[in-house]
Amino acid sequence: MPMVKDYLNNAFKHGIEAGKLQYGVAQETTSPDVAEVLATSEYDWLFIDGEHGPHTMQTVLEIARAIAPYDMTPVVRIPEAGTGIIKQVLDSGIQNIIIPKVESGEETENIMYWASYAPRGNRGFGATAVRAGRFGRSNDYLARNVDEICIIPQIESKKGMENLEAIAKTPGVGAVFLGPIDLAVDMGHGIDIFHPEVAEAMDDMIKQIKALGVPVGTIAVTPEQAKHFADLGASFLALGADTAFLVQAADNTLATFKKGIEG
Repeated sequence: MPMVKDYLNNAFKHGIEAGKLQYGVAQETTSPDVAEVLATSEYDWLFIDGEHGPHTMQTVLEIARAIAPYDMTPVVRIPEAGTGIIKQVLDSGIQNIIIPKVESGEETENIMYWASYAPRGNRGFGATAVRAGRFGRSNDYLARNVDEICIIPQIESKKGMENLEAIAKTPGVGAVFLGPIDLAVDMGHGIDIFHPEVAEAMDDMIKQIKALGVPVGTIAVTPEQAKHFADLGASFLALGADTAFLVQAADNTLATFKKGIEG
């Protein structure tokens, strides 16, 4: 039976490479139902946060399956770099991986080593038996995986900023993601991502990475900030999260009804 679509085609990666801004939304909860609700909107990518959300490989897989029929691409942030988790995520059919707190070119080269088949790396080949290769039905997985997989180191510290060029220019890196909140904390400004020093650092990094010819993305918390980052050259933006949406909608609904009833 022929497959209904080309599951190896990574729309997110090809979008950022073509300079088409990709709008994303984060999911902290583990519910595939929530993921499917978000997928019925027009976001381009789903930021599955395995660093801070209580995700497991099983919940990531269930979410990926829930959004597979829609025009939304999963992008998973893993808890930390490691050969085991990277191989598992890739073999589960997730093609876009964000790795948090990357701080050197050497770390980035290790990540690419774990994510690549020989001769570049040491990733074991089992893709034809699992979801990545559609259980043996995608016979061209090995030939296409380099063009379709997108490994994304995240810079979110002063040390990472210092080694920005080495990180971004590591062969095989598909994009760089910037973490403004941890950067603000590391710079001694709490979670004030709008502090002038943090804002200047973010702007400089976006411009530097863009100048290197590497797609760059980050989180934006206001429409004005999103436009600013896009104007600087950001290729992908995360806009909000499921938990934040739920809190805001719950509070706004209650306040609206109480005002109507109580005056």
